[in-house]
Amino acid sequence: MTPKTLKKVTFNDSKAEIVEEEIPSLEPHQILVKTRVSLISPGTERAALTRLWDDPGFRASPGYALAGDVIEVGNQVNGFMVGDRIITLKNHASYSITSTEPWITLKIPDGVSYETATFLPLASVALHAMRRSELKLGDNFAVIGAGIIGLIAIQLARMDGAWQVIAIDLAENRLSLARGYGADVTINPDKEEAVARIFDETNGSGARTILEATGNTFVIPMALKMAAIGGRIVCVGVMEEKAPIALHKEFIQRELSLIAAFQPFCPITDNTYWRWTQQENRRYLLELMKAGKLQVGEMITHRFNAIYAPDVYEKVKTGDQEMLGAVLEWD
Repeated sequence: MTPKTLKKVTFNDSKAEIVEEEIPSLEPHQILVKTRVSLISPGTERAALTRLWDDPGFRASPGYALAGDVIEVGNQVNGFMVGDRIITLKNHASYSITSTEPWITLKIPDGVSYETATFLPLASVALHAMRRSELKLGDNFAVIGAGIIGLIAIQLARMDGAWQVIAIDLAENRLSLARGYGADVTINPDKEEAVARIFDETNGSGARTILEATGNTFVIPMALKMAAIGGRIVCVGVMEEKAPIALHKEFIQRELSLIAAFQPFCPITDNTYWRWTQQENRRYLLELMKAGKLQVGEMITHRFNAIYAPDVYEKVKTGDQEMLGAVLEWD
């Protein structure tokens, strides 16, 4: 029997709540999904919860990584059937009505768990940023922020031919994970001077490609200082604050490139200039997961029944460094 109501997470002021809503009628091109798990995106959702990024629609229905089972299909749906395991860009909820557009919903391949699949949206953010970085075979690569996106980027940089991978973070547990995922060098700026260490490790040249994955604008001046002449800095975090930059001395004179990577602007239609659409990126990542070449299991630090979501988000709000991948389990 089709359920009548769903439970979902919503942000009210600076608190997360679980509310109940009626499930709307299914439209012809939609599917109804019973959720197994959803993954909290700590950077984006913390920014929304604290109103650093104030988007009313996202605050009403936060989240964009939900995995579950198809339990009903619209009468004009092709390619999906009841029982399919799917990953979709939908909010945290016990049930979800979702589109079958390929950049929104994909089948989970055999051999990939629901939990692993929930990392797909964040993995596609990392992959889009790596494509924007234009990392070249033999380049060194530094990532500032060893959160989920940073740890995935480390693995992608290895696949892309980076000869030296450097991870920078304030949390020792994250640096330990970074080493496990392929970082050659790890740096904690609280314990040593990061810029000097970068130049020591790169024979005085600096980092050729840098990915900023913290969302904290205060790291931008540090990134400029540690970049090699002609280097590229790619910003992928949610940044809403101003950053002081000595433009001539630290940017122009050193011919740096400061690049933005905003995955929602990745095309959804294949074209001559950009072959890797959102859906093709995600299909590729699912194949990497299936083959065991992209690992995310150790990033899961917390699992909670979804009824405890309000307590979970109190941890998210504080920026708890021990929390990395937090999975909500839906009954």
